[in-house]
Amino acid sequence: MPTWPTSTKASTSNVDSGSDKPRLARTDIKQNIDNTNAIIDTLHISSPADQNVLVYNASNARFELASQQFQECLLEVSNNVSNTNDTLAIDSKISDTQNLATIDSTGTFTLIDGTYLVWCWTRDGTQSSSAHAISMSSQELVDLTGDSGSPQAVLQQAGSPIEDGLVFFGTLIIGSGNRAGPFKMKHFAAFRGGATSGQITNETFLRILKVA
Repeated sequence: MPTWPTSTKASTSNVDSGSDKPRLARTDIKQNIDNTNAIIDTLHISSPADQNVLVYNASNARFELASQQFQECLLEVSNNVSNTNDTLAIDSKISDTQNLATIDSTGTFTLIDGTYLVWCWTRDGTQSSSAHAISMSSQELVDLTGDSGSPQAVLQQAGSPIEDGLVFFGTLIIGSGNRAGPFKMKHFAAFRGGATSGQITNETFLRILKVA
C-alpha cells in the first residue's frame, strides 16, 4: 500500500550550485521519483467530474473520487409507552447506507465520531383508545451515560406538545470530550383518566445528518 512521503524529502545540497556534481545527487533524484510515485498511488484522481470530492478508502490506503454527498441515517422510534417519562426504543433503521448508527437489543443507539444535525418529527398523534387516553407531550433525546453515569437531555422540544410536525432540531457532537452515547428517546407522556399504560399511535422519526 502507498505511504504518503511526509518524512522522505530529498536534499538539494548537490543540485543548488553550478559547481555541484549531478552524479552526487543520484540518491536524492531516486528519492524524489519514489516520493512522486507514492503521491500518484495515494491520490487516485483520474477522470474527475464536476462536484467530485476525495474520500479516503482505508482498504487500499488511498484517496479516491466520490460524488459529493452528506452522510445520513433515518431511525424509527418505538411508540410503546409504559409510563410517564418513559424512554422509547429505536425500532429500526429506515436507511443508513454509511453505517453511522448502531442499534443494540434494548433500542439504544450509538453514532460514530463526528458532528451531526439531528431532526425529530412526529405525525398522526392520536390516542390509542378511550381506556388509555394519552395527551401528547414533549419528547427529547437523552444520552444514557451522561455525567456521573446518569441520563442527560441532549436535544429537547421547546414549547407546547406537538401531534404532527417537527419536535426538535439541533447539533450533536460525538467524540472525545463530547457526547458518547448510547442515546435513547424519552417521551414525557401525560396520562389521563387514571391510565398507567398505553400506546401512542403516532410515528416518530430521527433524521441524523453527519456534516463533519
